[in-house]
Amino acid sequence: MWEYEGTDATAAPAPVTPADLTGCRHRRVLTRALPSGRVSAESTPDGIVDRVVSRYRARLRREAVAATLPREPRFGERLVPTRVDVDDDGTAEEQTLEALAAGTRLIVGGRLADGALACDVDLLVRTDAGTGPTTDMTYMPVTVTSHTVAATAAPRAPRRDTGVRVVDVAALGLARPLPADLKHRSTPVDSQKVAVAHVLLGVLGLASGDVGFIGGDLARCLVIPAERVVPGFVRALEAPVPEAPTRVRECGTCWFHNHCRARLLRTGDLSLMLPGDRATRWREQGIDTLGELAEAGHGETSALATAWLAGVGYLRRPLRRWIVRTDLWCGHPFRMPARLVDGEEPMAEERADAVEIDVDMEAHPDRGTFLWGAFDGSVYRSFTDFGRSGDDGRHVAAFWTWLSARRAAAAEEGRVCRVYCYSQQGENHWLRHYARRYGGTRYPLADGRVAEMPTASEVDDFLASDEWVDVFDLVRAAVAANSSLGLKAVAPLAGFTFSQEDVDGRVAVDLFEVAVGGDGAAASAAQRTLERYNADDCFATAAVRNWLRRGAPGIPALSQPLDRV
Repeated sequence: MWEYEGTDATAAPAPVTPADLTGCRHRRVLTRALPSGRVSAESTPDGIVDRVVSRYRARLRREAVAATLPREPRFGERLVPTRVDVDDDGTAEEQTLEALAAGTRLIVGGRLADGALACDVDLLVRTDAGTGPTTDMTYMPVTVTSHTVAATAAPRAPRRDTGVRVVDVAALGLARPLPADLKHRSTPVDSQKVAVAHVLLGVLGLASGDVGFIGGDLARCLVIPAERVVPGFVRALEAPVPEAPTRVRECGTCWFHNHCRARLLRTGDLSLMLPGDRATRWREQGIDTLGELAEAGHGETSALATAWLAGVGYLRRPLRRWIVRTDLWCGHPFRMPARLVDGEEPMAEERADAVEIDVDMEAHPDRGTFLWGAFDGSVYRSFTDFGRSGDDGRHVAAFWTWLSARRAAAAEEGRVCRVYCYSQQGENHWLRHYARRYGGTRYPLADGRVAEMPTASEVDDFLASDEWVDVFDLVRAAVAANSSLGLKAVAPLAGFTFSQEDVDGRVAVDLFEVAVGGDGAAASAAQRTLERYNADDCFATAAVRNWLRRGAPGIPALSQPLDRV
């Protein structure tokens, strides 16, 4: 199953782990082939730093959860939260089995294995009401993750049980999880971890039928039936392991990126342009290479394949398909100008009545948002929370109050208002989150004014209105791409240069932690960098929409002949 050229096929296969069942399956083959010397792993300083930082944060999360676990019986109850912390000294599996055999209620950092399967388990929580070893003991595996594990369930009439339950981490092993009006969200890697652990507990006759997830809220454990994650585990186990590489999302950060890319380039493999499942429909038609796709006469897709072979990343779609969109022109019907001076934008007269504001938000996975920025064409404003403990949404309310005032003033003057954002999912999520949690709360501000958090219905009304415009959606309509359509990739096409080239989302999170936890000088410098980074994104969003209004100059038209290389 896991053989690769140069490996010893007679050696006993290593057990399958959750990591083998997610992401790039071929990478697992290459990893197992490393001892053969036929394959070498390539690491970069940035990659090493990313892995070290990721592991450090994961350890901090696990330690925070371990520190929250119950230590004493709850008042009036007989259950004692006995606990074993498994040492990482090469005997983790044996220690885990001994703790299970003793009926320990909380097992931290355990390992389960049966020869064919193996997994490390952040927590094993005893779920029955017995004490000491009994014949009917049951355990629930729990994983601690940085990912979001729950979302508010959509309103239902009549309301149905979602099957999701919640229990405080401080009561794990002692309290019964209670139903919650939530829906479970999980990544494949998290689901596979608890699925493998559940299956191995089943082999031991100890599976409770539930699995648990502790996500961004480290004080709460989400519990769902194991039957929701086991089918995915079975499908992954049955899927054939690819003998040859194919490009997937993880390639950019993989140790074997150059090794696989060289093989893909030799054949001109379709996944170079269409990674993952995007190439499936073409492969089913017998098209496996970019050359074949370029010659196949399949319209835009074939044109993009030709462009890829020519080293061209972006093509402009026909203007008539997108330039007439009213959301590009502040709600006005498009009027083709008789003549334009170079660099002049069309519809200037119609748009003279518009108030246009570009916004961008920064968030920390465990803390929530800490910066909302807004650029109105002349002034950039930031609404921040760099306090150590958070401001309970004050900065969000201040941003909303300022934005609402600008919208109201425009309406009173008979002007239109448009608020632009590049890819709105994050902003939409956090506005709704704060509105649900703090809606209607009033916050006194330092200048004597009062900011008020909007209600959930006020936020939903705004997000559904014509005033809220997604510039990414406009770009996606105008540009066919072989490369990223993210703001950092598209803004340079519009002639915009970022001042903080070394800052991205991951670095922004690191800077925020310095801004709230560093000394005075370091914290101030980190805060200034974050505000400049956010301002750049606001300026870039404005640059991109104005570039689109000029017809997205500087990239070849979709119908333009390209020289193949």
